[in-house]
This record gives sequence, C-alpha cells and structure tokens, in this order.
Amino acid sequence: MRIDIHTHLYFTEFAEYLIGRSSLPNAVRQGGTFVTNCSAAVSLVSPPGHMEIDAKLKSMDDMGLDVAVLTHGIPGPELLGGDEADDWASRINDFLAATVEQYPDKFVAMGSIGFGTPERSIAEVNRCANELGFKGFQLFSNTNQKVLDSPEFMPVYRRIAELGVPMNMHPTAPLNTVGMAGTPMIPGMAFIYDTSLGAVRLLRSGLFDEAPDFRLIVPHVGGIIPYLGGRLGSSIESAPETTQPAKHYLDKLYVDSIGHSQEALDMCYK
Repeated sequence: MRIDIHTHLYFTEFAEYLIGRSSLPNAVRQGGTFVTNCSAAVSLVSPPGHMEIDAKLKSMDDMGLDVAVLTHGIPGPELLGGDEADDWASRINDFLAATVEQYPDKFVAMGSIGFGTPERSIAEVNRCANELGFKGFQLFSNTNQKVLDSPEFMPVYRRIAELGVPMNMHPTAPLNTVGMAGTPMIPGMAFIYDTSLGAVRLLRSGLFDEAPDFRLIVPHVGGIIPYLGGRLGSSIESAPETTQPAKHYLDKLYVDSIGHSQEALDMCYK
C-alpha cells in the first residue's frame, strides 16, 4: 500500500473568509485561483488539487497512491490568533472529517490547532482524536511568529503525546526572510530552515524527556537536520533542559520522503 502523508486540502470557506480581511493573513481571487498572503513576505498560489477533491483523487490515481493523509496546509488557522484562530481550527477540522467520511477508503486526516488558548486547543485536540477519529495533528514550523517551544504551547504537545498520535510539521511564513522576501528562496530555503529550527528548538526544550511518547515528523526529508546533525549536537546538549546525548533526541525524529531529489533521499536514509 502506498500512503501519502504530505498532502493538503484547503478549505474553500476559509479562503473566502480571508478575502474579506484587510490585515494579514488575507487572500485575493485571481480568476479561479486563490492567492493567499500569509505575511508581508509570503504569498502562495493554490495549485490544482489543493481545493478541488476531484483533482486530488485523479492525481492520487495517476501516482498510484492508495491513501492520502489530509492536512489543511498553509495558511493555518493559527495565523489569525485568539478566538478567531480556535474557531476556524474547529471549522477546518469539521471540513476534513466530512471529506474523510465521504471517501473513507481514500483519506484519513490530521487535525488543525488554533493555539488561541491552551484550553481551547486541548479541547479541540481531544475532539479530533476521540470524536472525529483523526490520526494526528499538523504543526507549523512556528506558531503565528512565535517559536515552537514557547511555554504556552507545551501543554498542548503533552496532551497529544498522551494520545499516542504524531504531529506532522509543515512550513509556514518563516521567522526569518531577510534576503529572501518575494523570491523563490522562501519555499526553496526559508521554509526548510524554519522547520529545522522549530524541530531543534523542540529537541532542546526538554519536551522529549517530559513526554517520551511525543512523535514529530519533520518534512522534506528532515530539512537540514540529517545533514548537519553532527554540528547540531552541541547545540542540543548545551540546553539545560536536555539530559541525554544529542543522538538520543535526533533518533526520535521521523521524516517524510519529500526530497525533490533521489540523492537527498539517499543521504537522509543513510
């Protein structure tokens, strides 16, 4: 069985809501395509299949995929902040659940989290796992321009670890775009660095000691981590929250196979 764990389905109602916003994030419609402005430096065009379920099913058939694990992808609801973020996380999750219910042999889903408040985020995590049957959760490389190891997010991660399901990381508007804003270097470089930074900060945070069952999938064959693991060792071990050698933490990470080259995938595997 071939399973795609890195695929997205953008909720049309969310995109239309963003069109009505004057502040970021917002969106515009160009012809039949949505262009989403996630930050001052990052604007994304929704590709075919990102919103159209028929196009996604056809692409799965063309590639010989049996099952796809749906996430909402960028932009996530957390970019809105506060109650607005938590409200839209619930609506996005209802949309994903309805899609899975309609095509149960083709899709499973991972939930979106608003991170507006820890209490509402944990309640939504519980609903996704216990009522909607989701298999994990999407985690962006930063949360509305806050680093992933910010204290307010830790209770949410610990609850997800208790549930025994993974968090699947995905890039979002990066924390750093100096020298890259408005260029293809944002997805080509800044996205990859931002996910790697987020993962390493979580390794340094003590989370993997506090919650040994926490499982994190780092996208794009682990970003820079597999290739700079040797240099990252001292960065991880120097954190007062860590108690084990760096390899102990690095070995806990999972990666996907989106490498855009066979050589990168081979190196990661080795």
